[in-house]
Amino acid sequence: MEAPRSLFNFGFVTLNILVLFAFSNLAVFFSFYDFLNQLPIPPQWYGLLIGIFSASALVIRPIISARLAPANALRAVALGLGLTVVSLLLYDHIESLFPLLLLRLLHGAAYVTVMSASVTLLMVFMPSDKSGQGFGIITIMTLLPYAVIPYILENGLAAVPQGIIYSYTALLMAPPAFLLFPLSKILRSMDAGPSGAATEAAKGSMWDNLRQPKVLMLLIANGLVFSVFSSMFFFLKTFTTMYGFGDPGLFFMAATGVMIATRLFFGPLFDRFDKGVLAAGSLLLFGLGVFMISIMDSLFVFYAASVVYGVGVGSATPLMNGLMFSISQPRFRGLNTNLMLEMVDAGFFVGPALCGLALAGGLGPGPILGVGVAVLIISATLMGLLKNSNQ
Repeated sequence: MEAPRSLFNFGFVTLNILVLFAFSNLAVFFSFYDFLNQLPIPPQWYGLLIGIFSASALVIRPIISARLAPANALRAVALGLGLTVVSLLLYDHIESLFPLLLLRLLHGAAYVTVMSASVTLLMVFMPSDKSGQGFGIITIMTLLPYAVIPYILENGLAAVPQGIIYSYTALLMAPPAFLLFPLSKILRSMDAGPSGAATEAAKGSMWDNLRQPKVLMLLIANGLVFSVFSSMFFFLKTFTTMYGFGDPGLFFMAATGVMIATRLFFGPLFDRFDKGVLAAGSLLLFGLGVFMISIMDSLFVFYAASVVYGVGVGSATPLMNGLMFSISQPRFRGLNTNLMLEMVDAGFFVGPALCGLALAGGLGPGPILGVGVAVLIISATLMGLLKNSNQ
């Protein structure tokens, strides 16, 4: 099955809308810690209740990724959307630990089903020579909810109980569900049945794929990058409190705006130059932003760091995903893109856990952020080793 030549075809646009709504379903949980504080659950369980969502995705994604093909991915999206609706409606009715743990597992499974199947379909509709620009657009869709929804909830719906907000968020799953019908017709017209290559990949060639050094290096680098990114996201407020100044909310608003602008204005350039070299440079900028926070002595340095941080993260992630698309064998492109998401889940699970242990052990933000800079330098080195790998 041949991908359309134009990037902005109906399938690509529809799947980006689906990604936008899927991440909106996650962005409403930015204050989930406060929601847990209202429940009769001991505080020592809060971290597990937050992280088990990603742990669920970490376990389930490799199982379903190797079994997904364009012919069955649309049904998987529909199933995932249905489970997401059920999950969101249940938050307002569960108050005890064990049922909430099960609900978080269900919600994580629903999310990873939607996203893994969507990625499989995106491989059908995204032209290979526009992968950098395509992934830049996709990642903008993942960022928009985090730039908008927390602000709306804090400033417009602050008086509404969070359980009610979670329930009404289920309505956001309706638009992508309706778009599945025309998408199904397009897939049938493209003869989207599983090819021999897709079937072969689904039958257990994952280990052959992972033995490719470039694939393995990219996966490791992605996990390292998101262990730092997630630690910054969850602990920047703690760091600024320890430093005594800085508004983490404003930092992330500025950084997210810069990320989106970077992908909008520089996305078309991602496919014109060496993705490995560009990704290495972007990760060094990310590291510079983290380093600036570690030594900050004024608000100017703090907010300047948000710009550097935003440019680095905003360009690194689509470049790394585009590079994985380029170096993967065609039959493994969907699988490898899902494995990149798997490493995101791993980073979001491991990074905050280690950062929390470091803080509990008495380390301050300086040494912790210094380790983050070192991790990003290692990741940049791995990307530098992948230069000239665009084809």
